[in-house]
Amino acid sequence: MRWLLPEPLRPARRLGSRSMSSRVGLVLLVAVLAASVSDMSGLASTQATFTASGASDASFSTRAACSSPSAFPAAVVALGPTFYYRFAEAAGAVTVADASGNGNTGLVRNSSPTAGVAPPLVLGAVGAGLIWCDTTSGLTSAATSGALSSGSFVVWSTARPNPTTFTVMAFVRTVGTLGGRLIGMGSSTWAKDVHYERQLVVDDTGHIRFELYPGFRFQLTSPGTVNDGKPHFVVGTLGPAGACLYVDGQLAAADPAQTTAETYTANEQRNPPPPAGGSGGATPNGFGYWRVGWDNINGWGATDYAIAGVIDEAALFEGKQLSAAQVGALWRANHW
Repeated sequence: MRWLLPEPLRPARRLGSRSMSSRVGLVLLVAVLAASVSDMSGLASTQATFTASGASDASFSTRAACSSPSAFPAAVVALGPTFYYRFAEAAGAVTVADASGNGNTGLVRNSSPTAGVAPPLVLGAVGAGLIWCDTTSGLTSAATSGALSSGSFVVWSTARPNPTTFTVMAFVRTVGTLGGRLIGMGSSTWAKDVHYERQLVVDDTGHIRFELYPGFRFQLTSPGTVNDGKPHFVVGTLGPAGACLYVDGQLAAADPAQTTAETYTANEQRNPPPPAGGSGGATPNGFGYWRVGWDNINGWGATDYAIAGVIDEAALFEGKQLSAAQVGALWRANHW
């Protein structure tokens, strides 16, 4: 029997409680930043997307690749990630190695919880390398409708405290028009989760969103789109400097006043079935699991819950909010 978790539809709430003076100051600040970035046009503010208004929307431009082996992996490791998945595994692999040195291996879950419902992930595909100086292959994901009860993803199966300071990042390449999740936190290791946020998502229009749920829907949205078939480096950070979204090494949107996210309660069972409904006891309150790929993103702007495309070089930094300088340096490490 197929067991389907409920999908709570959380009410949206506009971020109108903050003072007008602080918001105007932030808009002006980011407008100045955006003006110096010729390949990132502004889009009128929606929710927590603070960018210069009045300019046309446009795709981000990706820089030319370096001609020698990339310095990117060493640069990531030097910053001390919690995990770093390079997706160099061969086809059929059931685990993903952690290149951070911490041993936080990822588990490959194909069509979980019900076998045969969702398309599997593809590892080791020839020509799937996402970073142009990269010799590893990347994680190829197939579009998976949000209407399905199951999906395919990689999960770090150790329960982790819901953090208020962290960084998530990945490269993505897609031409999809129905969006999907790249990386984020959820409340189980196997299901379409009850709690799902702290995530990077491509929405149906090709914009990147960094999404949190501190009691209401909060999202930062990129002014440009990334579904152009080119590789793009996307980073979301939360911490003392607020919430920040970066695309291709540049600040795309920010809210310095947003420093919290959801604390998970009333979680589902932590492990896959059997029995029906899962096993292993409920995920403890205040804990969750980090995933790359599919999860429940009901109401977050994407029709598909898994993206049609390639995800590569996915990394998590718990307790670390990378700075704009550090994000920019990572981008430059893979480009000239």
